[in-house]
Amino acid sequence: MTDLGPDQRPEGWSLVPSAYDTMVAPFTALFAHDALRLANVGPGQRVLDVGAGTGVLSLAAATLGAEVLATDFSPGMIDYLKGKTNAQGIRNVQAVVMDGQALDVAENTFDAAFSIFGLMFFPDRAAGFRELYRAIRSKGLAVVTSWSSIERLRFAQAILGTLREAVPDLPAPQKPPPWLSLADRNAFKAEMHAVGFAHVNVFSVTHVWTFTDPEVLFEALPGLSPAFTTILGTLQSAQREAFRTAFLRRIRGEQGTGPFGLEGEAHIAVGTK
Repeated sequence: MTDLGPDQRPEGWSLVPSAYDTMVAPFTALFAHDALRLANVGPGQRVLDVGAGTGVLSLAAATLGAEVLATDFSPGMIDYLKGKTNAQGIRNVQAVVMDGQALDVAENTFDAAFSIFGLMFFPDRAAGFRELYRAIRSKGLAVVTSWSSIERLRFAQAILGTLREAVPDLPAPQKPPPWLSLADRNAFKAEMHAVGFAHVNVFSVTHVWTFTDPEVLFEALPGLSPAFTTILGTLQSAQREAFRTAFLRRIRGEQGTGPFGLEGEAHIAVGTK
């Protein structure tokens, strides 16, 4: 497909694992822990993590005693996750490069399957949901997280809103970005029902993305996602400085000398096979 965005291509994610793991993963990990609690994951269970990234869900599930297959379409992300498991001596996480829209796993295999801010990027979300459904056993659970609407994402308002104000001639996106593709709770639920999931519940949860200093966060923004890396790469030096000045002024104006944090709401959908 030629119209895929940067966040829908593996090569972009392979460039950002370290930066992503440092700044973004501690925030998404909060939602991953919520997902694990909702699924009641425990020792001996077989867990599938689709779009595992740097492993926030996989590593947390392993700590609970689960046997985890972590998959991601980005070789760079998988290599990074393997480095973490090797360094920490973790033996119950297997990390493998796979396309979540066509998983190389047997059906009816896993007790629970997860996608933490991953499936929302899939060009064919229906295929992604079908694969989760296929992979889990009867009465197994699939748990998928996605960001809520932009109005409930203070971190997105602070970053993207400030960028738009500081660089008003920045080209507008042609369509809603993939990371907002499941922002509508009812549509999210309907997509899971459409592939066969029963008893689908969608929970909305808010956490705070904390950071030590707005300057540190600004410098880490290229690691937020491949799409944002691309956007920042188009800025001229004067535009980038205008964005930086406006961003720091906004955060410090709202939060003074700290502590610093930006809220974000996510939907956590739980479906039963």
